[in-house]
Amino acid sequence: MRQLVLLSAALFLTLSGCSNETPPLKSYESTFATESFVRKHLLTKEGLIRTNISDRQHEFLSESIGLYLLFLVDQKREDEFANQIDIFKHYFLDESNLVSWRLEQTGDDITASPVNAWIDDARIIHALSKAAEVFNEPTYTKLAEKISTALTTKGVKDGLPVDYVDLTTNETGDVLTLSYLDEAALRYMPSSNNLYLNSKQLLEEAPLQGPFFAKSYSISDQKYHFDDEINMIDQLYVAIRYEQFNLETDVFYDFFKEQFNQGLVYGRYDLDSKEPAVNYESQAVYALAIFYLLERDEKEFAETIMKHLKTFMISDSSSEYYGGYIDVSNKETHSFDNLLPLLAEGGLLDGYVIP
Repeated sequence: MRQLVLLSAALFLTLSGCSNETPPLKSYESTFATESFVRKHLLTKEGLIRTNISDRQHEFLSESIGLYLLFLVDQKREDEFANQIDIFKHYFLDESNLVSWRLEQTGDDITASPVNAWIDDARIIHALSKAAEVFNEPTYTKLAEKISTALTTKGVKDGLPVDYVDLTTNETGDVLTLSYLDEAALRYMPSSNNLYLNSKQLLEEAPLQGPFFAKSYSISDQKYHFDDEINMIDQLYVAIRYEQFNLETDVFYDFFKEQFNQGLVYGRYDLDSKEPAVNYESQAVYALAIFYLLERDEKEFAETIMKHLKTFMISDSSSEYYGGYIDVSNKETHSFDNLLPLLAEGGLLDGYVIP
């Protein structure tokens, strides 16, 4: 779902700082059909969440565990959260206290990418900090602070976050993807480096092109960049960030609402013509739209979007894939396309945390 410009992308590190024993995976019954699908088809015996069940079934993303942690804290499920944190520390947490963005399994060996992704580290800091409050557990605060200190020390350039850090060399990228600016996570980070204020200012000064937000910012040349083909997942994430910082998004909102009222929202649009560039919809787009609309206090519209989103879910309770957002004909699915709808569904029922 998310493309990273990675240093030494083909290289992997063997896991360090881990014992040879895998944390025990507990069995849980869920009231959410989509979570049951995730646990049945994507969760391994080690407790890791597969990216999919076809060509990437041996790949596990920090994005996935971060989204699941947010769901568990949102649902106030303390035991499951603690179990996933054990798994996170065992597999994803590098000795640098940054988070490897991807694991890959070959046979019994699981290796970790030597690169992090700012948004994934930030999301986990957010989940840990929220869990410390919800569960009154100070060890989560301490772990969040360790990751936060490493991230704000190593993952910053000229007072701004950067997309990634090479965990072996500490070399950083030069680009900041605007959707990475998780306001809730930034609030939990040290204020001494002004990351929060700098991030807000970066969004305030970002140009629009029609209804569309810039995709990224190049730190060295101080320029904003747009993709020629607009990905609505990116757009909705950026719109959420604007709303989190109490910045205006009305032009984008009008465009989104118009598209939906015409029948559907496509996954991609042409930057100049504003016409659809593809002929498909996206579960993740609609799930993110729910969070965006909730941030705008438009719960009724969010509920309408949720009804449409659920039409993509396998609703036949007799199906092996019940609850999943999956194309049964070819088994095409993605952890992101299941975890985001799961988090949105839980958020509409019980209050929400931003992904």
